[in-house]
Amino acid sequence: MKQNYSPTFFVAFSHDILNAYNQMCEPLLQKFGISQVSFDILMFLKNNPELCTAQQISMFRNIKKNLVSVHVEKLVKAGYLKRGAVSGDRRKIALFCTEKAVPITDAGIALQTSFVDQLTADIPQRELTLYRKLMETMAEHARSMTAETSSAKPFPPDRKDDDPR
Repeated sequence: MKQNYSPTFFVAFSHDILNAYNQMCEPLLQKFGISQVSFDILMFLKNNPELCTAQQISMFRNIKKNLVSVHVEKLVKAGYLKRGAVSGDRRKIALFCTEKAVPITDAGIALQTSFVDQLTADIPQRELTLYRKLMETMAEHARSMTAETSSAKPFPPDRKDDDPR
């Protein structure tokens, strides 16, 4: 094992990032009266319209299927989501944000942009570019380690380097 990089290091790093993000979300959640899970579902759909099924949300956001189901139902009843057909597979149901969700997702995009800006403040662009390359390589390694047991596709989908999502 390489020095200073135990699994605990990566778990602690992920925990710190997620904790900071969730705390930053609190005022927005209170403003709109929604839970963190509901917000995460709306933002996932906004940021990844090509990944629009409950199964994909569960898999990529690591939210238990029953929890996704409960929150999707709440969001549909509240008018923030609508259901539709998945082209090519009538058994699957696609989820889409409605116009009513736009104020939440717009505020969410602003929040996510601010989060990334604060998280990367004072880090030179060349180091951020290197960091992204390192993360992509480690993600490829992780996917290859689980290739035999997982059918998961790479995530996130390719995005431009300047896209904060």
